[in-house]
Amino acid sequence: MNNKQNEIKSRTCLHLIIRSFSIIFFLKTFAMTSIETLSSVSQQLNIYVGIILFILGIIGCLWNILIFRHRSFRISSCCTYMLIGSMASLIQLFFGLLVRILNEGFQIDWTLTNIAWCKIRNYTTQCASLTALSCLVWTAMDRFFSTCRQIKWRYLNSVYFAKQVCLLTLIFWMLISIPTIIYTKPMETTKACTISSSIWSGISIYFFTLFCYGIFPWFFMSLFGLFALKNLRQYHRQRVNPLPIVVVTRMARLDHQLTSMLFLQIIYSIISSIPYCVEDIYSNLTQTTMKTLYRQAQENLAHQIIRLAFYLNYISLFYVNYLSSPIFRRISKKALRNLFKRKNDVSRDITVINHQTYSKRKNLKISTIYGTTHM
Repeated sequence: MNNKQNEIKSRTCLHLIIRSFSIIFFLKTFAMTSIETLSSVSQQLNIYVGIILFILGIIGCLWNILIFRHRSFRISSCCTYMLIGSMASLIQLFFGLLVRILNEGFQIDWTLTNIAWCKIRNYTTQCASLTALSCLVWTAMDRFFSTCRQIKWRYLNSVYFAKQVCLLTLIFWMLISIPTIIYTKPMETTKACTISSSIWSGISIYFFTLFCYGIFPWFFMSLFGLFALKNLRQYHRQRVNPLPIVVVTRMARLDHQLTSMLFLQIIYSIISSIPYCVEDIYSNLTQTTMKTLYRQAQENLAHQIIRLAFYLNYISLFYVNYLSSPIFRRISKKALRNLFKRKNDVSRDITVINHQTYSKRKNLKISTIYGTTHM
C-alpha cells in the first residue's frame, strides 16, 4: 500500500511539475508573441500612418506656400507668418517625419553610421519645428494687433514687421540650438542618434520640450486669441452708427469663423504637444529603471504613436483653416485659379485673415473687418 501511495504521489508531483512547466512555457511563448506583435504594430504604424501623414502634410504645406506667396496675399502680415510657418513645417516633415518612416518603419537608419547626418538632422528638425510653432504664436499675436485701435499696436500689424520677426525668430532658434549640433552623436549604449551631454539633454527636455513644444505655443495662442475676440466684440457693441441687420450677420459670421479657426488650431496644438512632453519627461525619469521586454515593447508602441501625433502640429494648419472657414476655402480656390495670372481680383474676403485696410486701385480692394465685408 505504501508503495502504491508513494507511486501515486510521485505521479501527481510529476504531473504538477509538467503542468507548471507547460504554463511557464505558454506564458513565455505568449509574452514573446505579444512582444513581437507590439514591435510589428509599431513598425507598421510608422510605415502606413507615417506615409499618410507625410503625404497630407506635403500637400497642405505646398498649398499654403502657393496661396500665401501670391501677390494678393503679400500685403498681409498674418499671411507672411503663415507662409514662413508652412516653409518651416515642410522642412520639418522631410527631415523629421520622412526620416522617422525610414528609420522606424523600414529599418534604414543612416544616423547610426554617419555622424554628420546625425548632427545635421537633429539640428535642422529642432530649428524648423520651433520656427513653425513660433509662427503659429506670431499669427495669433498678429490677429490681436490687427484688432487694436491704438496706433502703437497697429504699427506692429505690418508686413515689414512680420518679416523682421520671422528673420529674428529663425536666427534666435539657430543660435540657441548650436549645442544640439555639438553634443548630438550616435550612441553605442542606446543605439540611437541622441545628445551625449547630460546637462544639455536635461535642458532640451525641461526647456525645449516642456515649454517651447508644450506650454508656450497653446498658452500664447489662447491668450492672444481671446484678446483679439474681446477687441472685436467690444467694437461691435460700442459702434455708434447703427448697422443693417445683413451687415451685423456678416460680421457675426466672420467672428464665428475666426473663433473656429483659432481654437481648432489650439486644440490640435494641445493634442499634439502635451502627450509628447509627458512621454519625453517620463522616458528621461525612467531611463535607469529596469524594465521587462514586454514593458519596453509597450512603451515603444506608445512612443511611436505619440511621435507620429506630434507631427499634426506641422500638418494641420491648412486643413484646419480650410475645413473651419468657408471664406478661407473661397480664397484658396480663387488664389489657385489665378495663381499665374498677372491681374486678378482675389476677394474682399481676405480680410478674415488680416484685418487691415488696403487698396490697390482697380484689381484688389480689401476692407477691414470693421467695415462692410462682402460674403
